[in-house]
Amino acid sequence: MTGKVPSFSPGCTVSSALPGYVALCLALQVPRLVSAQFTVTGPNHPIAASLDGEAVLPCHLSPRISAENMEVRWFRSQFSAIVHLYRYGQDQYGQQMPEYRGRTELLKDDITNGRVSLRIHDIRPSDDGQYTCFFKSNVSYEEALLELQVAGQ
Repeated sequence: MTGKVPSFSPGCTVSSALPGYVALCLALQVPRLVSAQFTVTGPNHPIAASLDGEAVLPCHLSPRISAENMEVRWFRSQFSAIVHLYRYGQDQYGQQMPEYRGRTELLKDDITNGRVSLRIHDIRPSDDGQYTCFFKSNVSYEEALLELQVAGQ
């Protein structure tokens, strides 16, 4: 018994559509393969602090993924109003707002599980208010709002 091998001519719609179809399927799958989706969570209540004391503002990723190679940015009302910045695996102080210089510390003991906290020393009345905890990976970013209430003003 002899079988015929099908042949596709250059004008055949199946052969000309196939590369486009394969490319489309790959394009739709790539973001799903590389995208690491996460959410950022902070406390759902204000953090209380006393004048001249210190405050610890906790923030974490869900699911628990490492943030070692992410950008972690704490800022006030504007993205550029940097309270503390961690990028390229280390703290970056060059763009920090002058009023926070020497008063902040990023607690990174559990950064491999996506948990970081910002410690602010020598609390001042101006520290009162909202803070944003921002995480950015190579493919996505998320943020959470936190509130610091300074007592004894």
